[in-house]
Amino acid sequence: MSDEHVKSGDMGNSVSDIPDYNASGELGLTFPLRARSFIIRNLELTFVLLIALLVCAVFFILPYRFAFLNLFYLPVLLAAYILGRRKALYACLNIITIVTVTAIIRPEWFTVGGTLTSTLIMIVIWGGFLVLTSTGIGSMQEKLAKGFEETRRLYEELKRSRVAEEMKEKVEKTLYTTMDPVVARLATEGKLRIEKREISIMFCDLTDFTTYSDQNPPDIVLDELNRFIGHIEPIIELFRGHIDKYMGDGVMVEFGAPVDYAQHALMAVIAATKMQEKMAQIGLPWKLRIGIATGYTIVGMMGVHRQAYSAIGDRVNVAKRLEEICEPEKVYIDEFTYKLVEPFTHVVKLRNMGYSRQSDNALLQELALLETTMAREGESANLLFKMGKVHFDLHDASGAIDYFERALILDPDCTEIRLAYADANLKKDEFEKFQLKGKLHKIAVYEVKGLKNRWNDHTIIPRAISDAYRGVEESIDLPSDLVLAVESLDGSVGRGHLVGMLSYVLADRLNLNEELKLLILQAGYLQDIGKEAVPHHILNRQASLADHEIKFVEKYVLESVASLKRLGYNNDHLLEIVKHHHEFWDGSGYPDGLKGEEIPIGARITALAEDFGAMTSWRPYRDPWDVRFALNEIRKNTEKGCYDPQVVNALFEIFQFDAVSSNIHVSAV
Repeated sequence: MSDEHVKSGDMGNSVSDIPDYNASGELGLTFPLRARSFIIRNLELTFVLLIALLVCAVFFILPYRFAFLNLFYLPVLLAAYILGRRKALYACLNIITIVTVTAIIRPEWFTVGGTLTSTLIMIVIWGGFLVLTSTGIGSMQEKLAKGFEETRRLYEELKRSRVAEEMKEKVEKTLYTTMDPVVARLATEGKLRIEKREISIMFCDLTDFTTYSDQNPPDIVLDELNRFIGHIEPIIELFRGHIDKYMGDGVMVEFGAPVDYAQHALMAVIAATKMQEKMAQIGLPWKLRIGIATGYTIVGMMGVHRQAYSAIGDRVNVAKRLEEICEPEKVYIDEFTYKLVEPFTHVVKLRNMGYSRQSDNALLQELALLETTMAREGESANLLFKMGKVHFDLHDASGAIDYFERALILDPDCTEIRLAYADANLKKDEFEKFQLKGKLHKIAVYEVKGLKNRWNDHTIIPRAISDAYRGVEESIDLPSDLVLAVESLDGSVGRGHLVGMLSYVLADRLNLNEELKLLILQAGYLQDIGKEAVPHHILNRQASLADHEIKFVEKYVLESVASLKRLGYNNDHLLEIVKHHHEFWDGSGYPDGLKGEEIPIGARITALAEDFGAMTSWRPYRDPWDVRFALNEIRKNTEKGCYDPQVVNALFEIFQFDAVSSNIHVSAV
């Protein structure tokens, strides 16, 4: 046994245990400590000597020695427990050998009137039990020792892993306070790389911040600035934006990186509009400008020792320049962004104006008079030419070209119209494109006016219906931003609003009570909120889904129920409607395969409203369907057993869609 074991032992506190110095002046050990150290180092030899002494004591001192042979079980058991099976067996053999030799030399010590043979037989039986006992106890002890060692090793590994986990949590917590949590998680997992990717970049900046900071104490300026950041950060995070950096009173944000959301441009534009809405509400001493550009950039961890996830490239510069020319309280986007968000937003193409707003108003008034005249008298080459000239003076070259082309159809030989048409084409880029700093070519710039309200789109919902239920629409108090964030994942923006309102109208046509109608409106508005749990690449898949992907998508209804519970919606009827809005009238739907009247009436209504909303909306894989085509498809699906015929009839009444005149037969299922 090594000296390390001596140091770990209990050395006592007596005076005799105090170290002394030997004759050479070196630090030595006292006699008791040296003796103890020798015994510990030679434990096995010490044990054998004790056994030998015990044998001698038994055989030479005690009478009736054979009865005392059982005393050897105690030291053998102790040997098995301390030294293990093999060394205990050696001790047994030594003891048996000594006893056997002693019995041969002095048989009278073991028996009275017996023979040597019977004595040896008794010793063999006794020795056999002694060996079995020692090996059994030794094996058990070795297993226990092995188990203890394994437990100790696992405990040490657990401590190390817990320490590592605690360190990881501390590192992640620190990272989360200094960078985007998604970036921090991906960085710690080693999943970030430098790559070229199409994303949308947003720059926003406060107006008159420098003047305000010069006129106010620093603590007030910083407090107001933090209040501004505290309001816009949750909006950016809600729409999956990555805050790249703060630049004083400005912010740079990427959408579509590091996670490659397909609808990144839509997320960026919705976030921008919501930020402007929030700025109008909170009353800060500044106004906000926002510029957004979309295109391919280089993204990844930038830097060597101090790294940060960022984007570089031409589109980053364009976004910054758009923010610089943007008017306060507005959102400017480039043409690439416009093409991606046009189905969902009201956008105006900006004109490169070079005159006062007063003259602009005079031209607009002249244009209104000409439109009134044309509505009364009809189109003529001269009237169209005048309207084209007004658009040209407004620097709306595209509008001017359109009117000049229509005028040339009526009067193809008019030289004046031809010259005006040619001039408009020559001036188109000058009037409608902007020269941004650092850009070689001019670009088209668009202003986002707001999101389209599909319920108020009269190509989808009749004006009489939307006007009749205006009060209901204005009274909706639901987490619209949260629903928008989920809808932006697959470009279904506005569907929840449309489905909720149409469900209310259908419930009203079926004469349901007011409480149930409002419950159905809420369910229709919120029932797709669980789509957040579906991978966004599946939601935006343009090809057909595989069977396992379809099963994955079908689980979203249960996730919607769970999400609503987390949001505090605990009405059982509401949750039942959400859960069963994908059940079919013939029992072939999911999740429970309910049939006919087993399906809650609210779920039957919202299911039809949702399918109508999906058919008439833009999807990543197709353009929106015409309303009449969608109603015909609903008729076919009703005949297949998908919808409640009574609810379908109510829908046809809303759109004045006559099933008989349209060769539609709605049969009971």
